[in-house]
Amino acid sequence: MGLNQKLSKIIETIKAHPSVIAIYLFGSHAKGEATPLSDIDIAVIMENPTPESEAEIGSLASPQIDVVLFHRLPLHIKHEVFKYGREIFVRDEEKLLEIKLEVMREYLDTARMYRQISSEVLG
Repeated sequence: MGLNQKLSKIIETIKAHPSVIAIYLFGSHAKGEATPLSDIDIAVIMENPTPESEAEIGSLASPQIDVVLFHRLPLHIKHEVFKYGREIFVRDEEKLLEIKLEVMREYLDTARMYRQISSEVLG
């Protein structure tokens, strides 16, 4: 099975989970900076994931395709997913917008805090 077929199969499997809100392509492929050695990064945004659904979706990853659960990502990567990523699938636009707004709010608050600390430390 080729890489595109494998990716399509993974995406279809993820879409079958009713708790999936959206799927994003992110990283070097989304930015147009991929090299022959780059893997494909997929972020899965879920609502109230169960340990079973997390395990099943996480098990879809392969050496060429990295499948990550969005809620487990550090804040700066979540921001990168929304800033540079490409939507592959969206089930619930309204819920996705709520998540985007929350990530942006947290990211801006954190950036403000880092600037304040830097100015206090560096003078």
